[in-house]
Amino acid sequence: MRFIHFIFYHSIFVSLCAAFLTIQSFVLLDTRIDFAVVLLVFFATLLFYNFYGILIKWQQDILQKKNISLQRYASNFIFFILSIVFVFDALIKSPQLIKFLFIPAIATILYALLILNNGRFFMFKKIAFLKTVLLAFAWAYSTVVIPAANDIVINSEKVIPIFLIRFIIMMMIGIIFDYRDIEKDQQFSLSSLPAVFNKPQLIGLMLVLLIINSTLIWLMPFQITDIHRFILMLSTALCFLMFLLSLKKRNYYFYYFLVDGIMLFSAIATIITTL
Repeated sequence: MRFIHFIFYHSIFVSLCAAFLTIQSFVLLDTRIDFAVVLLVFFATLLFYNFYGILIKWQQDILQKKNISLQRYASNFIFFILSIVFVFDALIKSPQLIKFLFIPAIATILYALLILNNGRFFMFKKIAFLKTVLLAFAWAYSTVVIPAANDIVINSEKVIPIFLIRFIIMMMIGIIFDYRDIEKDQQFSLSSLPAVFNKPQLIGLMLVLLIINSTLIWLMPFQITDIHRFILMLSTALCFLMFLLSLKKRNYYFYYFLVDGIMLFSAIATIITTL
């Protein structure tokens, strides 16, 4: 159990989800899987979430006026440094990808600012709902656009619909996590989506996202197999189901295994049905 907690706590599982989503994008784009790109996305995700973990701990220590213990930060810091090494190594080997990292990097920095300000700045309080949009955009961009980087002009007809589908799925997952944090957002008067909309309105919003994504998948302008179409629709439906289940208080593993696991399920199912 300790090992499983270690995997989740240091964002190894969610980084693995990002890596497999990248492979799924290669499959849907019908291009050769570039494992250097897959590793780049994995370690870039690991880098961000461990850095974010360090910032959250630091913020908690400051707010609670605790003495900062380096031991409390050590494991996240080790993964952060290791991730930097691997990301730089990947970019040295594939320098053409550097320009594609700026956009998701800016989106994640803005996301961190919205999360970490705790309502101290009026502007951030009023636009806190953007944190869900920014994170969904960063995930969609990193796992769809970066894999398509070498032939993005040629594959634009495929990249755009896959990007939109991935973005909506990540939005739905983000809303689930936002609903979990609603009490904290309300405490700091942050206008996150669950803080702005009541429960019936949120259910309606998730239902709209489900319908839009299902329509996009059904009307996808390029040919994908029926089984891949079904997997994408099922993944979207699972997001909606998990949201309904999250309306009651759930434990740590519900969010970090079952909810995040939708990404892994979707990717692995796509890969297996392609073999």
